[in-house]
Amino acid sequence: MFNIDLFPQALKSDENGQTRSCLLKKTTMGESVTEQELWFAYPINLPMPADDDCDSYLLATLLPAMQLRAAIRVHGSVSHELLANLTELQYVWNKWLPERYFLIDIQVDRIRARDVQVEGAIAAFSGGVDAQFTAYRHATGRAGYATRDIKAGVFVHGFDIPLDDTEGFDSAVEIATKVLSDINVDLLPVKTNVRTLWSIDWEEYHAAAIASVLCGLKRYAGIGLIGSGDSYDVLLTPWGSHPITDPLLSGGNFRIIHDGAGFRRSEKLIILSNWSIGIRNLRVCWAGNKHDRNCGHCEKCVRTRLNLLLAGVDNPACFDTPIDSSLFRFMVLKSDAVRIDWYLIRQEMIETGKGLEWLPYIEKVLKRKSSPKLSGLLPFGSKRRMWVKKMLMRNK
Repeated sequence: MFNIDLFPQALKSDENGQTRSCLLKKTTMGESVTEQELWFAYPINLPMPADDDCDSYLLATLLPAMQLRAAIRVHGSVSHELLANLTELQYVWNKWLPERYFLIDIQVDRIRARDVQVEGAIAAFSGGVDAQFTAYRHATGRAGYATRDIKAGVFVHGFDIPLDDTEGFDSAVEIATKVLSDINVDLLPVKTNVRTLWSIDWEEYHAAAIASVLCGLKRYAGIGLIGSGDSYDVLLTPWGSHPITDPLLSGGNFRIIHDGAGFRRSEKLIILSNWSIGIRNLRVCWAGNKHDRNCGHCEKCVRTRLNLLLAGVDNPACFDTPIDSSLFRFMVLKSDAVRIDWYLIRQEMIETGKGLEWLPYIEKVLKRKSSPKLSGLLPFGSKRRMWVKKMLMRNK
């Protein structure tokens, strides 16, 4: 059994930026101690939380600690509302994956009962479909009464672009800055080691990691938007970013909103097709050698190409070459989540009559076995499992 102590450190600032950090001390029952530093590097001249404010650090630590069955002791302050939400979040993950996430105790030196929330919103921004859709629809007022005053997109170095790829990140930042400036939204580049600090499934952890970054900007904006992946009618459970769990990453002065789940990706792309600079600069790829652009032939690139076809966008400039049949020849779907996305594309093509020339290739890809583990992502008895089973039977 572990104990994890969080010791907030003083803010470090220089001409290159400002870094918030926390010392993590892991203690085993045998009293052996290991120390690690969790850090977030933000641009200069942005207002930062108080040094003892540990909301971000606790957000980053909770799920890994639950995996380790490690009690957490915070030697600083935490929002009372965040603690209440994280209590509920523990129950969610423990019910979803009881063999992996265990209920743990959290002790805090000082609980902040009342926090003041500032105006405005920020959005996690990677340049992908979900991030672009969230930024675009809020900046242009297309979210109706739910429209937020979006001040900036936050682009994180250390998530899909490794920390050692400075050149790739700088180039991606330059492109993203140009894209967001078209809708009068700033870009804030942030660096963090949160992804490399823990041995945890990124598909389950990514929203908590994103929230930990955004929360550090709570004195700049009081709302953080995380673009949805799945739409409400085909929600994937368990998954790291979800309309159930994302709001539970909120504290007293910083609210996380799961945004855009009323739209499937092809529907998002139909709206984004009105934003030419956005479509031209979509960045969806994490498999290519160059992290500032799309390789064009990995599974996610091909899947995005198909969604673009459904949206009426043929061979956009974000891909260097046109789509062709060779891209499907050796395509293997490596997870249940990805396989479901391909089934949805197949279903939409049949329903809309768009992209039907690619249907035979999609059918071949879907017939290739990839040892799916349905018990986790498609729980026995769930509507989603029944739907996928029906689709599989049709495909035989």
